[in-house]
Amino acid sequence: MKIRLLLMACLSLSLGARAQTDSLLHNPLPSTKEEFTASEPRVINTINYLETTPMDKQGDAWRAQASVLMGWLTTSSEVTIDVDIKTVTFAKKNPELLMIFMGGWTRYVLQNGYSRDKVQANVAGIKSAIKVYKLGNGLKKDKEMDKLIKLDDGGGLEAWVAGQLGQKG
Repeated sequence: MKIRLLLMACLSLSLGARAQTDSLLHNPLPSTKEEFTASEPRVINTINYLETTPMDKQGDAWRAQASVLMGWLTTSSEVTIDVDIKTVTFAKKNPELLMIFMGGWTRYVLQNGYSRDKVQANVAGIKSAIKVYKLGNGLKKDKEMDKLIKLDDGGGLEAWVAGQLGQKG
């Protein structure tokens, strides 16, 4: 009886893990506009996964999902990310945060009617990078990121981004 219960417990745990990954992006990637639109909830789930999965402990799984997301981003006609070197200085020390930034940008665009607002998309991307940076997960200490955290905590991140992009904030 104990063995049967143990087997049932193991089976239910493995089904739960599979259900969790079933909600993420996977190959083959969409090829039509309709398929891309239908995949958007999986894109958001994948971005959330990348933000919460420890890179230093689950690096292979993290990189695999980041790769699938990058494939989706490079083939999507609805999401265009305009990376400006002035707003992603934190990527020099922790290049993984650039993928997180692009994820935050993408989630913002998808959740806001395919918005083309570069300031808000940058802010969303930076806030995602801040979230992951604060978790640690093997990332290097970075003065640039610490500066962005202070700006965000003080309510000045949006104005800073607008200034970096040469827009009024």
